[in-house]
Amino acid sequence: MAGNREHCAGCRDDFYNHRETPGFDGSTECWNLKSAEIVTRYRLHWWTAPTVAGAFRKVTTNSCHHEPGQFAFYKELPDFAVDVRG
Repeated sequence: MAGNREHCAGCRDDFYNHRETPGFDGSTECWNLKSAEIVTRYRLHWWTAPTVAGAFRKVTTNSCHHEPGQFAFYKELPDFAVDVRG
């Protein structure tokens, strides 16, 4: 399944989806979106200890989604994660 702009909110590259003038490649949307897939990830807030209960939240997002300085996204849930929120 192809990526969805619905899942772009918060991503570092989301500002490319809101340009009025085309970028150097002529597009007005993020170049990662066309090859992205909708995936399940486990999100951890940047400043939360990963061993705290409820630190991880199961989310659905684009495979290219990244929020450095805000959240880390794990493909698989670590063994030590407890009380995962969905």
